[in-house]
Amino acid sequence: MPLIIQKYGGKALAAPEDILQVARLVHERHKQGTQIVVVVSALADTTDQYVRMAREVNHDPRGRELDVLLSTGERIAIAMLALALNGIESEIAVSLTGAQAGIITDTVHTAARIIEVRPLRVQEALDKHQIPIIAGYQGITTDKNISTLGRGGTDATAVALAVALSAERVEFMKDVDGVSSGDPKLFPVARTLSQLSYSEALEQMGCGAKILQVPAVEMAAEFRVPLAIGNSKTGVAGTIISDKPLARRTLTAVVQTPASVIQCESGEEFEQISASMREHGVIPLLASSGSESLIAFKSSDEPHLLFPKFAFRFDSSCDLVALFGPGVGGAGELADFAQLKLKNYRAQLRAQFATENSLLVLLNRSVSKEFAASAHELCLKLPS
Repeated sequence: MPLIIQKYGGKALAAPEDILQVARLVHERHKQGTQIVVVVSALADTTDQYVRMAREVNHDPRGRELDVLLSTGERIAIAMLALALNGIESEIAVSLTGAQAGIITDTVHTAARIIEVRPLRVQEALDKHQIPIIAGYQGITTDKNISTLGRGGTDATAVALAVALSAERVEFMKDVDGVSSGDPKLFPVARTLSQLSYSEALEQMGCGAKILQVPAVEMAAEFRVPLAIGNSKTGVAGTIISDKPLARRTLTAVVQTPASVIQCESGEEFEQISASMREHGVIPLLASSGSESLIAFKSSDEPHLLFPKFAFRFDSSCDLVALFGPGVGGAGELADFAQLKLKNYRAQLRAQFATENSLLVLLNRSVSKEFAASAHELCLKLPS
């Protein structure tokens, strides 16, 4: 009997009717002969609400007690979904916290890493033909304290369980049909990509695409666990992420991300800022050293807080537009198409960086949307 892991995020469990819909889909899949382990996040906005509550009594909440508080969101979610499933069929589901599911982490509170999975109780439930509902984002430390995995940690929980249980794949059920060729809010005609490689997904996420948590995809790539992304309302997975080599030479996706830029006055300053960014876990979108050194990073990372003495020099009027597809940054027809699209915007070009499979362009915001839309036309004209 095939075994899959399904992960549902907070938006998929936002209201009672959403929880009931997920329960119906999971139960139907189970009745079709598939073993399912479900991993869930806290109900929509719950975690942010708990952080706000904590700050009302402590201006700088952290450590063990914050993890105890934050972990309750997923416990509510697993109980609600298990109750909904048991309302369909008595005792068909059992809820398990991260600790009960055997998620063992290091001792770094609020940003723990999974170091081992001992899914004994999960396997016991499967052997009883039950559906285990697992709390994502949390585990138990090696010194037996509750831990949380940081933002997006439920993705890592799902992949780690898939590795430990030798599952066929992990299905991430969201409020979209799959990974799109561009943000549907920016490109209304964006199409759903039928497949991506692990490296393609990681490259897109590195440039701001909100697909999955990076460590989760890295773990899946290491252990060759296929990932599927689909719609929590329909249960249909539209995009498969795997190590399957891609033969096509087409434009896959366009990612547009608001960027903050600092022009470095010297190589020493470039190294100083780069080192500080690494210390604070801020990953640059694009870095160029030389006679015209600059560093660009997501505006949402609020770099002025890390470098107060440089704050007045930050330029937040740019976007990074990243084009992805085999050959787009190299030589050939696709690269020629991309450069032809860029030709009309060179006066507003701040920097560009190319690899064989990507072209990163830093443009003034006044033209970035127009260029991104123009480039995205290639995604629609070329086959998936």
